Amino acid sequence: MEHFPNQQSIKEKYLSKVDENGFLSLSDAREEFGRQIKSIAALLDGDEGTEPHYNYGAGLKYKGSSGNYPNMRIHIDDLETFIKRVKKHYGEE
Repeated sequence: MEHFPNQQSIKEKYLSKVDENGFLSLSDAREEFGRQIKSIAALLDGDEGTEPHYNYGAGLKYKGSSGNYPNMRIHIDDLETFIKRVKKHYGEE
């Protein structure tokens, strides 16, 4: 993602919404994905580990499971990486 002088980074954009441990609800970043959070959550944990080839959260810090997708959270430091992986999956990057 190109960074322009007056454009906020992904991290800066959502920093005010993280919890005390630096985790952000996937729902709070919904606009970055352009898809239902249920689908995005399944990509974060590989549909609760049943689809390892779609586990785009591998190596990233997150909490929860896609079985309870409204409660899934990703660490703010890993959000941009995850967004890039999802966009690549959908052929948008």
